[in-house]
Amino acid sequence: MKMIFQFLPLVAISTLLASVQCFGQNNKPVINYLGIPGSMVFQKKSYQLHWSAHPDASLYKQEYLVPGDGFPNYKSMITIDYVVATTTVDDAVRTKLRELDQLKKTLDVNYEVIANAATGEKIIDCLLGQTASDDAKSIYEHDVYRFKAVTAKSGQKGILLYALSNRAYGKDIQSFLARLKAERKVLISEVAKAPIPGITIKK
Repeated sequence: MKMIFQFLPLVAISTLLASVQCFGQNNKPVINYLGIPGSMVFQKKSYQLHWSAHPDASLYKQEYLVPGDGFPNYKSMITIDYVVATTTVDDAVRTKLRELDQLKKTLDVNYEVIANAATGEKIIDCLLGQTASDDAKSIYEHDVYRFKAVTAKSGQKGILLYALSNRAYGKDIQSFLARLKAERKVLISEVAKAPIPGITIKK
């Protein structure tokens, strides 16, 4: 299930907010553009940098997988995106919501926006997927997108997206959805509390 992304007026933000499924499919060396040391840890699992991109002057993307997982049929992924821009968290969230509303034309999509008034951050909790006539090709995905205004250690101001994506395929979807019903609030809470890595962009 490859997400088709439509560019909106805020081009840099729109690129940042494209669904986390826009992962790399090439053999280029993985570059740590954001200067994040080591791995990302979530729920005691270690996620290693698996793919990165710097598609334009303002956007940096890094994707992390647990050992043994891989593209395109990953099961769990953490994405760290950073866009250098003088914009707001609300702008970024509005752009993402427009994208999700477009996806409703072809996919099952449900989402909720959760605001943290104390920090100015926002989270989009999203479940999306599709059921195919061939059950083996069915896929469902739960994404928790956390948006935060960040100033990089190297001085650039921008918006950081910390995203957790969990997927299930075919016969595993029903058990995945059952677990999600019980674990969803915990996942959202832990994403909200996850340490945000310091960003250092080489000038």
